[in-house]
Amino acid sequence: MATYARTLRRGLPRQRGGDAWPPQGEAPVDVAAGSVEDPEPAAVVSEATVVSEATAVSEATVLPETNVAVTEAAAAPGSEVRPTGEAAAAAAPAGSVRRGLPRVRGGEPWPPSGTVPVAASTPAESVAAEPASAPAPAAAARPAVRRGLPRPGTAAPAATRAAAASDVSQPTAPATPDAVEQPAAAASVATVPAVQPTAARPSRAPLARPTSARPAAPTRPRPPSAPVRKPGRFGDYTSGQLVGSAVVGGFGLLLAATLAVVVVAWFIGLPFMRDFLETYPGEYELPEGAPVGFPAWLGWQHFFNVFLIVLIIRSGLQIRTEKRPPAYWTPRWSKGGQGRISLNAWFHQSLDILWIVNGVIFVVLLFVTGQWMRIVPTSWEVFPNAISATLQYVSLDWPTENGWVNYNSLQQLTYFATVFLAAPLAIITGVRMSGIWPKNAKTLNRIYPVEWARAVHFPVMLYFVAFIIVHVGLVLATGALRNLNHMYGAQDAVNWVGFWIFFASLVVIAVGWVAARPSILAPIAGLFGKVGR
Repeated sequence: MATYARTLRRGLPRQRGGDAWPPQGEAPVDVAAGSVEDPEPAAVVSEATVVSEATAVSEATVLPETNVAVTEAAAAPGSEVRPTGEAAAAAAPAGSVRRGLPRVRGGEPWPPSGTVPVAASTPAESVAAEPASAPAPAAAARPAVRRGLPRPGTAAPAATRAAAASDVSQPTAPATPDAVEQPAAAASVATVPAVQPTAARPSRAPLARPTSARPAAPTRPRPPSAPVRKPGRFGDYTSGQLVGSAVVGGFGLLLAATLAVVVVAWFIGLPFMRDFLETYPGEYELPEGAPVGFPAWLGWQHFFNVFLIVLIIRSGLQIRTEKRPPAYWTPRWSKGGQGRISLNAWFHQSLDILWIVNGVIFVVLLFVTGQWMRIVPTSWEVFPNAISATLQYVSLDWPTENGWVNYNSLQQLTYFATVFLAAPLAIITGVRMSGIWPKNAKTLNRIYPVEWARAVHFPVMLYFVAFIIVHVGLVLATGALRNLNHMYGAQDAVNWVGFWIFFASLVVIAVGWVAARPSILAPIAGLFGKVGR
């Protein structure tokens, strides 16, 4: 065995920030001469197999972790010239290959135990298998490198793969289980011998790296921004568009009313309708003992009722349209903030309580004094008389008004529906939506869901609005002074007493409307609970 010195090409450092590896200088290379066992005929390695399986490892990039054993026959001492072509193939000795990792999971270490012929090649030559009967001459052996795990994120150099692909020739000998593969490289590149099986091994997908990405946190939906109000516009319409719509709508209503008056006047002029109006003039006689006139308490009840119902409607509309309450009210007996409602809701419910109390007093006095017979139907004739009164109103030939003694049938049915139907509906649905209702009563909540209460409460409020408009309009159109005396003055006379009382009530209602603001309501609400934001 002879030992020579050979200059190694320096490559990447072994550690981050360290010196290049191997260290600068010369490394001894052992040359062993001898006979080589006749290997089995090796098949010519195909281009796809060389590219996928052979790895050209530079002497400068051999990592210490792979535990590489390099043996190489040097040329003449001090000379870097290597034989090429047929001369190099003839001079290739048998090199001992160190066994490494198995090629398949659970298999034997690769390559198999024994020796394989190693032939030197150049970029211009191709790799071919030695015949089995040809003895291997003693010559310099190319360095045998143990193939280990791939370096993360690296691959064979592009130039090496390209050169190896160009040096592969078509197979000319039968395929054998083992074959020698040696891709071409530059002058300073060491080759890696490997044994190639006959069948190409299927490519294996790289293992997926576990990711440590955190799950995305749920994003909160941003509240919709309030639409920017443009100057001179009311919602989606300009002031001119609103005025034009009001004019067109008013003209359409006037046209429809005129047409209705003409048609109804023609209809009641027919012979059978004249007989109907004579039989049912619009009212029927009250039972004996029915009171005549209106007591003073009825006038006061009327004023309280109007005052409270107007503010109830106002506060109810505020609750439906408010987005952010100005303040919140919590009852003093509340535990843990239960029963907390907005200040407008507290005002609305407080007015409801006063309105209910006033209504109970009104109904009790009605039945105590006998005034109930004026608004509660006592005969089936009320229905045909109500139809007759309606036709007379529409035709503008209004029935004779004598409210001091008796209402016509249409008035009687309207007042009865307002006092004994609409008011109880408003109370029942309002209680269901208020904080008084037990929230944990599952059976009761299933029988009477809050959605039903909301679906009924608002239409009832619209009915009260329509009733007030029509009622006030007919009072002023059918003898204002006399009717106002009946309602507020408790007398059947045509003078200005009832009018001034009515005017004073309107002033009080206007003051209450303006005073119903948070700065005034908060101190009052603080007397019955806690007010805060």
